[in-house]
Amino acid sequence: MNKKFFKKFLPKKLLPRLLLIFLIPLIIIQCSVIFFFYDRHWDKIVNRFSNIASNKINLIINTYKKTNFDNAKNIATTLNMSLTYENSLDRSLSKKSSLEKKIYDTIKSRVNKNIEMNFKKNFVSIFIFTNDGILKMDLPRKYLLSETPTIYILWIISTSLVLSLIAFLFLRIQIRAIYRLAKSAEEFGKGKKIANFKPEGALEIRAAGSAFMKMRRRINNYIDQKTSFLAGISHDLGTLVTRIKLRLELLEDKKGIIDIKKDIDIMQVFLKEYLEYSKQINVSRFTKINLLQTINQVIELSKLKKKKINIKCSKNLFIKTDKNSLFRIIFNLFENAARYGTIIQITAKRNQDSLIIEIEDNGPGIENQYRKKIFNPFYKIDNSRNLNKSGSGLGLSIARELSKKIKAKIKYKTSQKLKGSLFLITIPIE
Repeated sequence: MNKKFFKKFLPKKLLPRLLLIFLIPLIIIQCSVIFFFYDRHWDKIVNRFSNIASNKINLIINTYKKTNFDNAKNIATTLNMSLTYENSLDRSLSKKSSLEKKIYDTIKSRVNKNIEMNFKKNFVSIFIFTNDGILKMDLPRKYLLSETPTIYILWIISTSLVLSLIAFLFLRIQIRAIYRLAKSAEEFGKGKKIANFKPEGALEIRAAGSAFMKMRRRINNYIDQKTSFLAGISHDLGTLVTRIKLRLELLEDKKGIIDIKKDIDIMQVFLKEYLEYSKQINVSRFTKINLLQTINQVIELSKLKKKKINIKCSKNLFIKTDKNSLFRIIFNLFENAARYGTIIQITAKRNQDSLIIEIEDNGPGIENQYRKKIFNPFYKIDNSRNLNKSGSGLGLSIARELSKKIKAKIKYKTSQKLKGSLFLITIPIE
């Protein structure tokens, strides 16, 4: 419970946390130093100044008692003090602070007289009550209060602020290096090219950046090798399939030739999907597109368009995204629906912060045990939705990968209206 409570108030980012780690000990040390300074050093300084002032006051009073007022005034002048004779006490005395009250109590105990003190900005007035009247002594304020503690405290605070600023700048540089590394890793994960990334910062951060660059080169080499290998196999097999088709065309119609042509067509579909999946998916610049036009283009280019298709989409529904990626996502999901259903419905609508596209069919649907695996590459269901008939198991995988590139999400649901499958595409609106 306490752990969760503290986590609630702790900063989430690294820079504020590092500053907190740096500032908390610094503040505790500064407070401790100031406390002990006031408690010990300041107390000694105040007592010492008060005792010295008390000795001067006693000297002037004793001289006044033994001789006369003029001699006492001369001694006060020698001590850089002024001595005057007052008939009455000025009642408009300023209110004493805790430190001034402490000085007053110390001097009163040493002088052992009925006295009063008034602390001004530059001097302090001391009123001594005698039988003849009131003696007023004015002495400089610095005789009782030292400016050293104030300068010392200001020096501590100013140096702490300067050091904190320097620490903040250095920490910001280190955090910036970590942020650039994280951003480069994220861009690499999205398949984007990383431009002008250079390891920087502390040795550990540089080591992590260098390790990332080496990992990126190894992964790129691995992908290039696998892509070239798969592309080569697809090309070679495509050539052989084309030769077989030409030879079949030259043969007379015999039993089994039609089935062989169907198998060859399926093989060509497989090779095309394998080659598309092996290619690196790149997202071009986001542009504003008309969604209804894109859906109509998908239906026109599909070979499975001879179905009952209902479209519910506004003519003025636009979205800013990558057109090719969205086209391929809708195309793959539409063909998947048309392959297993006779009725397809495509619905597009806009919410406050997202665009929702629903593609549903009246096919047999997908059982619960298979729903988590349908987006895996090469995965096929060997029951009522057997993709071995005309698919390679890559259509939904390609759609899922493309959706990540445009920050969209694809979910599967059971269609409540057509009782088949429903694929829900959610695209955030920026």
